[in-house]
Amino acid sequence: FLPASIAVPWVAVAEFLQLNPVVCCAGVCHWNWQILDDTADDLMDIDNLGTIHTFSGSLDESWFYLVTTAIEAKCARGLSAILDATAAVERDDMSQVTRSLHQIAYALGEANIILERMYERCDPYVFYWKIREFLAGWENMEDAGLPYGVLYEGVDDTDTFSLDNWNSLFRRFRKYAGGSAAQTPLLQALDIALGIKHFPTGERGPQSSVAEARNKLRAQGVPEPPTVNSYLVQMRDYMPGGHRRFLEDLAATCRIREYVLLECSDSLLHMGTASDPRVLLRQAYNGCVDLIKTFRDKHIMIVSRYIIAPAKNGPMSPQRVAVPESSKLMPPVAYMQAMAKQTSRL
Repeated sequence: FLPASIAVPWVAVAEFLQLNPVVCCAGVCHWNWQILDDTADDLMDIDNLGTIHTFSGSLDESWFYLVTTAIEAKCARGLSAILDATAAVERDDMSQVTRSLHQIAYALGEANIILERMYERCDPYVFYWKIREFLAGWENMEDAGLPYGVLYEGVDDTDTFSLDNWNSLFRRFRKYAGGSAAQTPLLQALDIALGIKHFPTGERGPQSSVAEARNKLRAQGVPEPPTVNSYLVQMRDYMPGGHRRFLEDLAATCRIREYVLLECSDSLLHMGTASDPRVLLRQAYNGCVDLIKTFRDKHIMIVSRYIIAPAKNGPMSPQRVAVPESSKLMPPVAYMQAMAKQTSRL
């Protein structure tokens, strides 16, 4: 169990921030950085960033966090572009939507470059065997001796339980996933903005066209299809409340994909002139989707090298360095491959 001296203030702060009281992406990446040189030309360049705290004290752990921090910083302009594009759709301003999509693409291009730098200062063996255990959380952690999760002493009346009342005690255990890249609002916002849907089975949903989807939604009396991926929705509970509400509001208002597809069909894309504004719009949108697909492919390679390989080779093989199925650091590779495939099929 977590002693009350840790559990009580941790839960109080987590409730204030409206997220789960466990190590999460926001804690180790979004709020755990500092600028090294205030006079640098690019203050948020990854080489000008340092972490405030790490569990292991290693450069590898610091670099692992900073890659995500730098991606978030550089892609912030992409969020502004999403809002601009959403507003432009409502005004039917096609040229502004196209410009905003180019800005999103630029941000995604920077994200891809930064992600590739993971290999520079984070060794896969050190990450898996020395760092990952601090980020694993306490859900699906039977092998680590936590079959029921963790008790937070002094919280949920844990100070009043009796060993004679095991059922009452059992209900007070908490299970939380650990840190995951799925907990960053940036990538979920991009998925929402571009209309990328992820399904748990890796299969495509029933809607085959924008018109069909809208007709079905109208018949059901709802503005948006039901959320199809419970994992991604669950990960929003590990985001600050404001970030979570932003994603919910974005999902309720953003119609970029529908706008693009209604303006430029597949036939027009292939038969229209290169100077047609509708074709340029669709090309800009497709460019964004391609860059997200590229990003996910790179992420799969990192997971394979940093989690899958070391899990197979064991702790005695530092030169050959992945993940028991219980790992919650990142989604399993099979799941991530399905996400990449769903992205590429838009």
